[in-house]
Amino acid sequence: MDFDQVIDRNEYPTLKWNKSILIEHFGSEDVLPLWVADMDLRAAPVVIEALLRRVKHGIFGYETKSDGYFEALINWYTKRHQWAIDRTHIEHCPSVLNAIAVLINQHSEEGDGIIIQPPVFFEFRLAIRNNGRRIVKNPLLLDNGKYRMDFADLEEKAADPKSKMLIICNPHNPTGRVWTEAELTRAGEICRRHNVLIISDEIHGDIVYGTHRYTPFVSISDELAQVSFACLSPAKTFNIAGMTDAMAIIPNEEYRQRFHDFADRLWMDKTNVFTSAAAEAAYSKGSEWLDDVLVYLQSNIDFLGSYLRESLPQVKLVEPEGTYLVWLDFRALGLDAKELERFLAQKARLALNPGYWFGREGAGYARMNIACPRSTLREAMSRLAKAIHEYQRGAA
Repeated sequence: MDFDQVIDRNEYPTLKWNKSILIEHFGSEDVLPLWVADMDLRAAPVVIEALLRRVKHGIFGYETKSDGYFEALINWYTKRHQWAIDRTHIEHCPSVLNAIAVLINQHSEEGDGIIIQPPVFFEFRLAIRNNGRRIVKNPLLLDNGKYRMDFADLEEKAADPKSKMLIICNPHNPTGRVWTEAELTRAGEICRRHNVLIISDEIHGDIVYGTHRYTPFVSISDELAQVSFACLSPAKTFNIAGMTDAMAIIPNEEYRQRFHDFADRLWMDKTNVFTSAAAEAAYSKGSEWLDDVLVYLQSNIDFLGSYLRESLPQVKLVEPEGTYLVWLDFRALGLDAKELERFLAQKARLALNPGYWFGREGAGYARMNIACPRSTLREAMSRLAKAIHEYQRGAA
């Protein structure tokens, strides 16, 4: 496919490009949107064709998910990730965040602690606070440009009887780490010793580079599977976030029944005919498209890294192992969190996620979405270089 093609996303009111939303968050519509985590790349032809076939059928009544849907999903994870998902362990829900919120409510009480590992996806904090729980931070450590878990601190936080759950982001948003099986196992064993359940957000699991390998958390061992939940979705993988649902994989029978009963009570399990058509086509026939996307994303990362090294050494790229979200270190500019936010929006005219959105541990950083045509990325770098060079001339 031609991923260099620029598609006008203002034809529809997209969250990422909507001018009123850009003004609300960045103070101007004249910013280049590289923030919201979806792709500016056209979806796989097999997905588009499946949707067209479904539209031509002309009847869109109540449906259930087909056997083909489940076979496609299970085959995908078996072939790409060597994880044979038990069909009976699958529970559907509207979104990964919806699953996380439900699980928090079912396995903790108001005032209990939920552990997160900042800098991390900011909506984890909202899911915790909006449900009356308390955020417990187990900050990641940055060593020689690479983030790692602080296991000693995790042990301390998990030992608190009021700490009930750990949310792991695997692969990690925004740092791009793809946690190894050894890291996940160690974190899991710490939590298991202290009766802390683990929610693993694995929505970015298919977006992994080079020799790095995504390890589904519940696949590590039967013991850890009984105290953990994997949250999956084809949304990021196939760029269908606006029309898909999510799956919670729950091996523990008691916990799964509890989730299922809750979904029944709140009518969470309705099937969207287009969601099912898109997901089944993607999982059954989208492998080649994804392979091509991964090559293109890696080339964008290579371009970005080379540009920064050669033209903007003041900005450091935290080399991503996975996701299409890159974590940029602007600390050398000497700006505080709010100053950096204004500089990027007003001077560089870029809509990037400010690092502090991911916790105070992200101050001095920003997250950039590189799932876009190369020309968009070039324009972003041109704007950033111009703004930084003008800023440094003015400060001299």
